[in-house]
Amino acid sequence: MRKRYLLTIVLFVAAVGIQAQERTFWQKVNSFLTKPAVVDTTCIYQPRPCFSLGLFTTGQKAGFDVDVNFGILMGDDNSLSGTSYYNLSENLCMKIGLEVGYGNVGFGYGLEVGPRSAAKKRSFAFNVVGKSWGVRLNYFKITNQFVSGLTLGEEDDELYLHDEFVSSEMAALRSLTIDGYYVFNNKRFAYPATYKMGLVQRRTAGSWMLTARYTQGDLYNSHEAAMDSYNLLDCFATMQASLGGGYSVNFVPWHRDPVGPRDEGLRNLTVNLTAMPVITLFNYLKTTSYEYDDDMNLGENVSKVMCYPVPNYIGSAAVSLTMGRVYFSTQFTYNRFYFRSRDAFNAHHEDLPEYLTDLDYRGIFHDWMLKGLLVYRF
Repeated sequence: MRKRYLLTIVLFVAAVGIQAQERTFWQKVNSFLTKPAVVDTTCIYQPRPCFSLGLFTTGQKAGFDVDVNFGILMGDDNSLSGTSYYNLSENLCMKIGLEVGYGNVGFGYGLEVGPRSAAKKRSFAFNVVGKSWGVRLNYFKITNQFVSGLTLGEEDDELYLHDEFVSSEMAALRSLTIDGYYVFNNKRFAYPATYKMGLVQRRTAGSWMLTARYTQGDLYNSHEAAMDSYNLLDCFATMQASLGGGYSVNFVPWHRDPVGPRDEGLRNLTVNLTAMPVITLFNYLKTTSYEYDDDMNLGENVSKVMCYPVPNYIGSAAVSLTMGRVYFSTQFTYNRFYFRSRDAFNAHHEDLPEYLTDLDYRGIFHDWMLKGLLVYRF
């Protein structure tokens, strides 16, 4: 009997200890999510951490364009310039969704509405936007028709040709981008002020920033579509690592401090402008061209090269309006990333005709997004 009592007491004490540890763990999690930032309160106001629910809508368009410039040797040492081009993109993508947040963390999910932007599209985004640093992850996959064309000579030349082909087969474009940033003047400048309701900029302030970006993208064009197109290259994959910096500023044309514990009377209008030039230092390119023999057996020529370092650009603008516990934000982001190489054809030179010269491969990833967000804090 004593053993049973002793066992019961031990189990009770253990259960109480586990519950105490659980409470301590959740207290730590809550402390992390609601931990106030160390800021200059004359420049930045921090609303009390709480749950928030938001409704957002976005418009977005992404894709790529590639040009292959070349020359054709003619008689008498003359040459004819030519360009083989292709692209894959989506129409304007419209989404609506919900965003739920607590303290310093927020999650959102959106669904495409209206006319479809592509035959198929998958996208995912995750953002951690903090006072001093932040990380953004964006992924999308677009499956759509593949557009290619060929231009020889100039419009006024006697020898001039222009033709374009839209494949009936689908091609696929995938892109993964990871961005990170660091804010130097993080005690007086609230970079997240126009992106979420965690901090409110009370006075105009700006800061120099550092940024890093990793981009990985690839295009797959089926050999059925490639047979009828004019491309010198049919598939490619690229990896890029970029470093840079820039300046971001919050203009505050209107601000009124709250007069109550639930932010009654809080009024704020903030406009953010951010410019981030970067240098793509690591720029890897893999290209593939399909080839066919007399029996139409499929083969591949693959080239792997390091492209030249190139300058690229990241830019954004946002406007936020705060009225008590209601927060509205409009955000615009723009990305444009280049890759270029004269060496992308090294693996193909033996199979290309001798009259083709000065091959030059240029490509660009591009995307822009406009987002409207309406949030209520409970």
